[in-house]
Amino acid sequence: MKQTRILVIRTGAIGDVLLAFPVLQALREEYFKPHVTLVSNAAVLPLAQAWGVADEVFDYQDMCWSELFADGGIRSPAVRELLAEIDLAICWLRDPNGIVARNVREAGARQVIIAPGRPLEGVSVHIVEYLAGTIGMRIGRGGAHKSVMGTINRLSRDNTIAIHPGSGGATKCWPVEHFVAVVERLWRQDRPVLLLAGPADDRRLESMLGRITRAPKAGLLQVLANRPLLEVASRLQACRCYLGNDSGITHLAALLGVPTIALFGPSDPAIWHPVGPAVKVIQERPLERLPVDTVMEAIEAFYKDT
Repeated sequence: MKQTRILVIRTGAIGDVLLAFPVLQALREEYFKPHVTLVSNAAVLPLAQAWGVADEVFDYQDMCWSELFADGGIRSPAVRELLAEIDLAICWLRDPNGIVARNVREAGARQVIIAPGRPLEGVSVHIVEYLAGTIGMRIGRGGAHKSVMGTINRLSRDNTIAIHPGSGGATKCWPVEHFVAVVERLWRQDRPVLLLAGPADDRRLESMLGRITRAPKAGLLQVLANRPLLEVASRLQACRCYLGNDSGITHLAALLGVPTIALFGPSDPAIWHPVGPAVKVIQERPLERLPVDTVMEAIEAFYKDT
């Protein structure tokens, strides 16, 4: 039986791409030994290969992929050679004039599916269910993590809580002083904290470290900043639970099966709820109004249950 070659182009931030992983894994199970090529956010590509979601990966920001939108068609020999071998091309991006669809077909892809990367305005359907629906598949959010989790090695968890105080937008972030209060309460309970930060979180991390009191003893605070997602994932797997805003790292923790507390402000959790076996979403608008006590209660519940 001929191997099916599938190309998936998934644009967006880290969380957007991670929420496509269950759909990609379902695709792998739908076809006989498929070869899946993923073109997407460079930060997530090593995870896709390590977890067996994709066989081949390319950075969407490479200039050759901008030719998808070119009126004159795709001229890059490498991209044309790739597309000539593709049986099914799935492009989750906006193509209002049909230029991408035309260019991908003209380059040789046998079947092409184009759909926006998220539901239309006013449509409240979870992103995993939406993406699956665009390619004629059905995946319920509740079990979506299982196919991805099957490829991940579980480690024994210690008593550490991982905290990521950042996100892609300021309105999506719980105030730094509230995170500081959580950390200091955890320390009073002799619970260690792993503080995570990405490239966009430098100011928030600096502000948090400037406000926080000195840890009462060694080992209660570790900081992991600007590290590859594979390293972040490895550290997260060993944590008792995780606390963060609506961010890519929050989606990573949930997919890994780490008990996850996700703080939502303006985002709609009906669409962007993290996918995982143990996820607690707490929403408040504006997010600044969310009390520290409410978050601590959620953390305590996870400590009791795990």
